[in-house]
Amino acid sequence: MNKMVSPFTMTPGIARNDSIETRGADEIIANFESKESYKYLYKILGLRGSGKSVEYTNVMNHFSNEDKWLVYSLAAGGNPIQALISELSKEKFIDNKAYSQSVGGTASMSADVGLLSADADINAAISIRDNENYYSDESELKTMLKKATMQGYRVLVGIDDISKTDEVVRFLSVLGNLILDPRIDIRFICTGLSKNIEDFVKIPNLSFFVRNEGIKMKPLDYHSMAQKYRQLLSISHEDAVLLSRFTKGYAYGYQLLGELCFKHNKSVVDNEIETEFDEAIGPQYDLLWTSLTDAEQKLVKIIVNTESGNVSEIKEKMEGSSGFNSLRERIFKKHMLISPSRGKVEVPLPRFKEYVELWH
Repeated sequence: MNKMVSPFTMTPGIARNDSIETRGADEIIANFESKESYKYLYKILGLRGSGKSVEYTNVMNHFSNEDKWLVYSLAAGGNPIQALISELSKEKFIDNKAYSQSVGGTASMSADVGLLSADADINAAISIRDNENYYSDESELKTMLKKATMQGYRVLVGIDDISKTDEVVRFLSVLGNLILDPRIDIRFICTGLSKNIEDFVKIPNLSFFVRNEGIKMKPLDYHSMAQKYRQLLSISHEDAVLLSRFTKGYAYGYQLLGELCFKHNKSVVDNEIETEFDEAIGPQYDLLWTSLTDAEQKLVKIIVNTESGNVSEIKEKMEGSSGFNSLRERIFKKHMLISPSRGKVEVPLPRFKEYVELWH
């Protein structure tokens, strides 16, 4: 490895040698490959920086390398239906590119063409106007997917970091219909924040999407992180274990700490590493903090300042403990809390307590 090239990546969704398997991708791949599985849709949920995009990329890359799979990753901010039609149009068995043809010079006709009589001379281009009432993007997409299935192909469509737009809402509505069609073999995967997924809850006809299978990202395994740190930074096992514990299993924190240690050629978290870590991770935590309501922020402050993590002690510090359970569940759904053992909660983010104390 080039000593000037960091083995850690800060670009979301890039799966390299520093990637750590969480087994979420394995479950999705197994179900999508199985002829016996009825799971056609998966959502990967979690915090920003929790590794959702890496799992998504692992699934998409796997099927991109498989025969008889057509894999299309669509932009969350675009028009998924039109983009998918365009992608399918480029496949050889469809090859539905638009083209025009003109006839120039003088030619002799022996049949009626519009208002031209037999044996008329032509010295103009012939143009044919589409019947606008005939064309439907939904119908066209369904026709193309049927052709793909008839050719023995299975189709995988994905959207990373999905959010509610008019175009995405319509796509999901059409997708539900496509999945139910026995003549079409299609699978769908997306990643998203829980809040963004919940934005689809009240939309009619999308219950299949909201209620369907979801995989929640969990903190990375300490042993796997330590092994990667030891391998990629060429450090002792003891130092690698301390680095992994510092990250608390937060995927972005794992990448960031590895990047800083590589940059400074260090194997321990000293003041320099700690300061740069706090500066780099601050904007990420700003996004997480602003996703919380005022009441949730107050509870998080209490939790990070309760060393024991005991629920009983946290309730005592609240002005009124009656709302604790509902607030806790809301924060759990935003993936900012874990329960390491019965009766305890904690925020699984490195240096988050210090961030709250300094900025909030």
